[in-house]
Amino acid sequence: MSISYYQVLITPLTTNDTYGTQVDVSDFVTSKNFGKIKQSIDSGNYDIGIYTYADLRLTVTNYDGRFNDETDSSSMFYFTRDRAKVEIRYIDEAAGSNVIYSGLINDEATVQDFEKDLVKFRILSLDSIFNKVKVLGGLISNGNLASDAIKALLNRPAITSVLGYDVSKISVGYDSTIDDSTSFSQKNSRTVLLQLLNASGSVFYIDSTGDMVVNNRDILAGSPLELFGGGDRFQRDNITQIKNYNNGLQRTFNTITVNEQTSTDNDFVERYGIGLKSYTFDFITTTATDKAIADYYVAQFKTPKPELELIVTTNVAKAVEMLGPVSVSFQKRHKGFAGNKVPVAGAAIAGSDVTPYIVGGTKITPNKTWKVVGITHDAKTFLTTLRLRQV
Repeated sequence: MSISYYQVLITPLTTNDTYGTQVDVSDFVTSKNFGKIKQSIDSGNYDIGIYTYADLRLTVTNYDGRFNDETDSSSMFYFTRDRAKVEIRYIDEAAGSNVIYSGLINDEATVQDFEKDLVKFRILSLDSIFNKVKVLGGLISNGNLASDAIKALLNRPAITSVLGYDVSKISVGYDSTIDDSTSFSQKNSRTVLLQLLNASGSVFYIDSTGDMVVNNRDILAGSPLELFGGGDRFQRDNITQIKNYNNGLQRTFNTITVNEQTSTDNDFVERYGIGLKSYTFDFITTTATDKAIADYYVAQFKTPKPELELIVTTNVAKAVEMLGPVSVSFQKRHKGFAGNKVPVAGAAIAGSDVTPYIVGGTKITPNKTWKVVGITHDAKTFLTTLRLRQV
């Protein structure tokens, strides 16, 4: 009988920007309990976020020295151990493979235990490469659109050696114009990317192919992942638990200030109370642009949109994508009265069989579409938590 398991692979650097052959090191990993593997958009309540990826700890046995650094001839790291790629795959019972995590070794935090022949790696998410790549003067110019600035920022060898770049996957919500680019110079790429994403009403994530994606939070096209609760009449239930349901008021913003320009929707302020959010962008000096960005955010976040978290097996969620569509059907359940079985249509006898209880205070109907804004894989339990926002 086949079982599901996790596979760990490492790809060492051969030059500063070139990676070599991927190596399966699963047999050397002392524990497949990596903790929780997280990625999310808008991760905190009461805020509009951009993206969050988890860092991991990985412990391997090193009895033959293959995980030593590049100064040792027995090491598998020919050029440097730092920034080697680490990939974790979920292998299902049918031997299908899905990448659920990709990261980079951070050698600054790597430690070795000589007595036990162990190496403990700190694995940073792939987007950590942005922290190591500086933005030089001239990369972004005055008059550039935010979309062009983001493309210039992402499409550089030091970044594309780690992450895939496809220009067709780069689009923004509001394409603001940069007035003063001097504030970007000599900063790390992550800082600049966050500023550009905020100024364009966009989010960043890494898709299942390893490509960088920038978009305006729109739901992806395609068929939804269908999820069913225990009350499904066809017994298709695949939801383990639903928790942290809320009506979306915690992420409702109807008054947005950009620099000194404020946009508000008084009707929604009166209906839901004021929800404030402010941004400061030194690289935008045109008041019309400030106002347009504020207007864009108000239009996006003035209306409450319910959110929830649900838990399914990793096998159910193995191919789910950030912003991917999800259909949720969570119906009330029927329970037989006082030890009686639930009557079956066509077989139950009127006046003899007993009407069942209806159990459950809340139901979710499948006529609403949800999108994925957070994914957490628990490698210990083989369960996955999906955080969803209604479209």
